[in-house]
Amino acid sequence: MTDYFALLDQPRAPWLDPEKLKHVYHQKTLRAHPDTAAPGESESSFAQLNEAYQVLQDVKRRLHHLLELEGHAPSSADQTVPRELHDLFPAIGALAQRATGLMEKIRTASNALSRSLLKPQILEAQKETKELRGKIQGLSESSVAQLRLVDSRWEENPTEEIAALSNLYFTFAYLTRWSAQLDELAFQLSAH
Repeated sequence: MTDYFALLDQPRAPWLDPEKLKHVYHQKTLRAHPDTAAPGESESSFAQLNEAYQVLQDVKRRLHHLLELEGHAPSSADQTVPRELHDLFPAIGALAQRATGLMEKIRTASNALSRSLLKPQILEAQKETKELRGKIQGLSESSVAQLRLVDSRWEENPTEEIAALSNLYFTFAYLTRWSAQLDELAFQLSAH
């Protein structure tokens, strides 16, 4: 397995400075770009740099990669909804189910009057979507703060931080998935 941290001259740590990462990435890709690289240099190194950057700049993917490198790769068998997300899980599921039913009603509405009678339900679903998106944003910010705290202790004893890092990985995995789901719901609801 390629160590993307080493490939992009980054410390093997949970938190990376986004600007430093971007700077190193740009410097390395300028030298490795197929149009400017010396003959015989592999195009695969350019692709590998791109993959490394995509992984390291995304918190969820970076944590997964770091846990893999440390020999503690998270698996779907271990995946549980982190405690701090327990209340959000059913709320998002219920909203998605209501929104799907509402979209079906809108599609099958036979005239403008029928569709206009659904407007209060659409507005309520949009409001709830916005509120849940706000909660996810707040949880994401809180999780980043926790990640920085884990990072501050990481160098001293990474083994002690594996459990916290694994929990944060699952937290970011759920938040990312739910955020995308709510973005899609918001888009669908705004079209009506």
